[in-house]
Amino acid sequence: MTKLTATALKPGNGKPTTEDLAGLAVVKSVLSPEANKTEEKKPLLKVEPEKPVIPAPEPKKEMTLIEKILKVENLQLVVEKRAKLVQTRSELERFQVSSNDFNCTMRLNDSDGNVFTTSFTPGIKKVIDFLKTSFDASIADVENKITF
Repeated sequence: MTKLTATALKPGNGKPTTEDLAGLAVVKSVLSPEANKTEEKKPLLKVEPEKPVIPAPEPKKEMTLIEKILKVENLQLVVEKRAKLVQTRSELERFQVSSNDFNCTMRLNDSDGNVFTTSFTPGIKKVIDFLKTSFDASIADVENKITF
């Protein structure tokens, strides 16, 4: 006989005994797994993802006196180049091209001695605008090279 049928055959006052309640709890836990779900929701161990290890920055190497002198000389050359570019750019800024068609002339000489001359004002304006933007880009590049 099983416990369930054995309790049904026992004479009593109709109330279950402690043995009956223990057996009933086992049967309920087997038959209804919803009761166990609340316990399963709690994780036993919390696993944290591994954090990447950041290497310590290496200490900066101290420059020798010769390296410092070379650095200053190189910076002086870059500063002189920047000054020349700024001066040429300002000369282009002062250059006046008026709207009438033949007030200025542009002359180009190449290394072979060939000469090109024009008085076409819209073309001259475009050349000046192109040169201005080119000088601006060159000045920005040189300024980026000025670091300590």
